[in-house]
Order: sequence, then structure tokens, then C-alpha cells
Amino acid sequence: MEHDFLVYIKEYHTGKEKAVSSAYLQNRFCISSRTVRMLVNQLRNDGNPICSGDNGYYYAANRKELFASIRQMTSRIREISKVRRGLVKALEHFPDDNGQLRLDLDNEVEKR
Repeated sequence: MEHDFLVYIKEYHTGKEKAVSSAYLQNRFCISSRTVRMLVNQLRNDGNPICSGDNGYYYAANRKELFASIRQMTSRIREISKVRRGLVKALEHFPDDNGQLRLDLDNEVEKR
């Protein structure tokens, strides 16, 4: 399915002006919104220039479109990082079983 999805996006939705909504892709391929996101992420991880914007997903037509999508993701990363810092700060209100405020996040996440 990944190959068919890529071929379809590249053939029919190259360029920002031809962006396609997730809902349309869900109907077209009979998949869930989660599966659309998973396919897009996998294709991006493989180096395919799948971009996204207000109107949906599209295959980049040029470097400018690709850079715009990269900038958008960088902005999201910064916002998520701020939220994470806030949640780490909130851990002060939840001491561990020993009454300590130790913040060993990597091990805590792995335990769950």
C-alpha cells in the first residue's frame, strides 16, 4: 500500500496547489486517519518529499515547498519542546515513592 500511496500522491498531488485532505486519502484508500499519518511519516522517513499544509498533503514540486514544510515542522518541534518542559516542571508536584523529586525521565518512560 505504501508504494501505491506514494505513486498516487506524486502523480495527482504534486505541488501545494494540489494538496489533498486526509479525509479524501482515507476514502480513496479505505484507511483510517491514523494509517494516513503512519504512511506519510514512513514515506518521509524514507526520504520522500511529502509536505503538508492547511489544505492537506502534497508531493513537493520544488525546494521552496519542501523548505516551507520543514520550517513548519521545526516550529511544531519547538512548541512540543516547550510543552514537555512544562510537564517536566509539573513533576515537582508528584514525588516518587521515596518522597524524592528525582527526574529520571528516560527510565520512567521505558517502565510504562
